[in-house]
Amino acid sequence: MLTSLDALLFAVAVLVLGKGLASRSSLWFAGRKEIRKGSLSTLAGYLLGSRKILKRPLQGSAHVFVFWGVVLPALIVLVSQFRPRLPETLSNLLSLFLDLLGLAMLCALVFMLVRRWTKSEEAGPKRTAVPALTLLGIVVTGFLAEGARLSILGAGFSWQSPVGSVFSSVLPASPLLMQVMIRLHFFAVLFLIASLPFTFLRHLVAGSLNVYYKSRNPHGQLRSLSLESNHPGAKRVNDFSWKQLLDAEACVSCGRCEENCPAAISGKPLSPRKVVRSIQEQMQAMNGTVTKPGLPLLNQRISDDDLWSCTTCMACVEHCPVFVAPLDKIMDMRRYRVMGEAALPAEAKATIRSLLLYKDVYGKGIAHRTDWAFNRGVPLLSEEVEVLLWVGCSGAFHPRYQETARAMVKILKAGGVRFGILGKEEICCGDPARRLGEESLFLEIAQENIRRIKERGFEKILTLCPHCFNTLKNEYPSLGGSFPVVHAAEYIADMIRLNKIALKYSLPAKMALHDPCYLGRGNRIYKPLREIAKAIPGVTLLELPRNRESGFCCGGGGGRMWLHEKLGMRMNLLRAEEVVKSGAEVLGTACPYCLTMLEDGIKNLETGKPAKVMDLVEIVASSIR
Repeated sequence: MLTSLDALLFAVAVLVLGKGLASRSSLWFAGRKEIRKGSLSTLAGYLLGSRKILKRPLQGSAHVFVFWGVVLPALIVLVSQFRPRLPETLSNLLSLFLDLLGLAMLCALVFMLVRRWTKSEEAGPKRTAVPALTLLGIVVTGFLAEGARLSILGAGFSWQSPVGSVFSSVLPASPLLMQVMIRLHFFAVLFLIASLPFTFLRHLVAGSLNVYYKSRNPHGQLRSLSLESNHPGAKRVNDFSWKQLLDAEACVSCGRCEENCPAAISGKPLSPRKVVRSIQEQMQAMNGTVTKPGLPLLNQRISDDDLWSCTTCMACVEHCPVFVAPLDKIMDMRRYRVMGEAALPAEAKATIRSLLLYKDVYGKGIAHRTDWAFNRGVPLLSEEVEVLLWVGCSGAFHPRYQETARAMVKILKAGGVRFGILGKEEICCGDPARRLGEESLFLEIAQENIRRIKERGFEKILTLCPHCFNTLKNEYPSLGGSFPVVHAAEYIADMIRLNKIALKYSLPAKMALHDPCYLGRGNRIYKPLREIAKAIPGVTLLELPRNRESGFCCGGGGGRMWLHEKLGMRMNLLRAEEVVKSGAEVLGTACPYCLTMLEDGIKNLETGKPAKVMDLVEIVASSIR
């Protein structure tokens, strides 16, 4: 039991903890308002499962042992203050469990300290030293106190306290030593509690809150942006929402985002970790100064090369163990640079101009929207149909992807599906404008599309392009356009499963799959691609080393399809090299950007027998001819 003095000291430590956390939270809430609903079930599932953390088995296990090594003993000590009566067997088992948990925590702390101090600052911040050493002191003094107690009792080896027994074999039977260790242990705990908001350990609180408030939206859905302020997007740190600033506080600089970022891997200046750390440092520098004139500009720390290197592939969001989203911060800064300062990259201006004038990214115009379907018997949507085929700009205008659009028509006809297209009524979905930072243009295009779609009768929209799919499915609903949307890969997989089409003609080849970012990480669609590949006669399916959630971006997302790749290595070449090394004869994908980028990348490698890049729609169509 605690003495009165102990209780007073504990109360002071808790007050310091509360004051510190209140001070830190004032930095988060200096940001803009954002409505977020928390989920206790999400937090409980995360803490109990630790799936994301354990993707790195060694480091993850160390973190899990340290976390539970703090939480469980604290709970047991709290309950013990009420003097509960436990059966002797249960009490002994609990003692054994705490001893072994303490040993695991000791090993984990030593591992973490060695790992942090043997790596450079870039690999891991040494600011973890104080909390880690404090925790180490708590564990060691606890074992020393227990060892001294067992030595005084002279009971020899105790199975209930194996680690304590080892310590007792080298410690004198000294009541003074035991009391000193107990006091040191207690003071170390008080120091840990009081210092938590002021050390790296505060990520325990911020990280848990970040998990509690994590977004339930698909990764591919960008957060909505208000255009009513003087400048849309983020110019200074408090232009971010409170949740975005909580993101920055929760970041532990583990580097998983950087390790999986295609821009960083290909030698671009972008590091998602550095972006979040820069926001964290600017937030730290606010010191209660939340008026905008007193804050530095974000672009003083985060350059245009950082912002425009991003392909919005969502790898950073996918791999963060505490659900930090560097992407939405990059996009908000990009939005400000474009709409607040008109700093759109020169080569993207033609794309935006085409969208403004012609409502397509290729600048072809409405008159040529249906040229791809000439003499193909493609019906215009004039009556109630099962499927509205959304062709997209690439399917309508890009010569290579027009083949995919025609192949989709062939499949729908073979399956007896009643479908139609909007024809000249269809315009770009707006994704390129939004990812390039032109939010106002996106809203204009999206609202026009929503109006036109609502005038038609259909059961579902079928898209060829994952970017169209993501925009129509995830981003139109907030603008009043909620429609049932499926991607071609999902629809074709269902057709095969329901025997609506029969795949007869063989493709005797080794085929690898490339997961498009906006289909995979953006919307969790992986299985249909593999179901289609396995259903094609003669195909031997290969998996590339980086696949599914860890798939490598082709380099065309985030508006980069219309930007020159001047810095570092070309991402499509890196992916193409991976394809060649796999020995694949055919590379299947499900995205016009991926098809174009990877076809170009493989051609540029100039290998003897290059893999043929095909959309899965084309492959299926060739198998039913």
